[in-house]
Amino acid sequence: MPRWTVDAPMSLDFDDVTALQVRLIDGTVAVLATDDRPAVVVSDVRGRPLQVSYEEGALTIGYEALSWERLLDWLKPAHDAAAITVTVPAHCPVQLGVVSAAAVVSGLSSGAAVKGVSSEITLDGVAGDVHADTISGALEGRDIDGAVRFKSVSGDLTLADSSLTRLEADNISGRVAADVSLAATGAMRISTISGDVTLRLPAESDARVRLDSASGNVRSEFGSLRTATSPASHTVSGNLGGGSGIVSVSSVSGAVTLLRRPGRITPRAQTPRAEAEMESETR
Repeated sequence: MPRWTVDAPMSLDFDDVTALQVRLIDGTVAVLATDDRPAVVVSDVRGRPLQVSYEEGALTIGYEALSWERLLDWLKPAHDAAAITVTVPAHCPVQLGVVSAAAVVSGLSSGAAVKGVSSEITLDGVAGDVHADTISGALEGRDIDGAVRFKSVSGDLTLADSSLTRLEADNISGRVAADVSLAATGAMRISTISGDVTLRLPAESDARVRLDSASGNVRSEFGSLRTATSPASHTVSGNLGGGSGIVSVSSVSGAVTLLRRPGRITPRAQTPRAEAEMESETR
């Protein structure tokens, strides 16, 4: 099995990468989809050297003492840092673990599994299943197409411009904010202790909705949902459309807000006269 000890900037090329695992303590890592040969570019290394191994298409980058399984135990990491860019085929599955590092994953079509401690993680244009497990820091996703499963102690989750079949989020004190579209038979299940939850769904959404907080404020911009308040419960519930999907939010003391995104405006079809005028202008 080829192995490299990287203690200075360098680059490595590979014929193919069928699986990628990265574990980084500090610094930055970018995992990007490419149609060219896969590559690893290390532009900075401080502290211990990185260990890179490649076996039958599986590429691993990290430190000997930092395992994927024990990553979330690293609350007081050593002074090890690196700046890494990895390019892989879009269909390559990725496991990414970072401690006090910034990470970007872009253009993948086989989802991603991420773990983070005090890290900023950004997913951009990722399709498939996303599994995220963090202690703190933030996970931001844009243009996610698939399912997202998120679990954290105090980390924030922010999703935008995404089309989801499922969103499962379990948080203690971190915030959850999602401006997304939900598949017709999809499901959102979000649970927090004190973290606020803000959802924004299209006006034409189709789901059974129940939003509940024991002591936090709960409100909705959808007129078809009803509000019920008692000393130990604030609830908004009802159906959007035919109610084929599920939207369920539960919090102990966090505020829960459901916003309504107006329907998209479709350009009017042009009349034959307008089309003729445009054609004459282009001549």
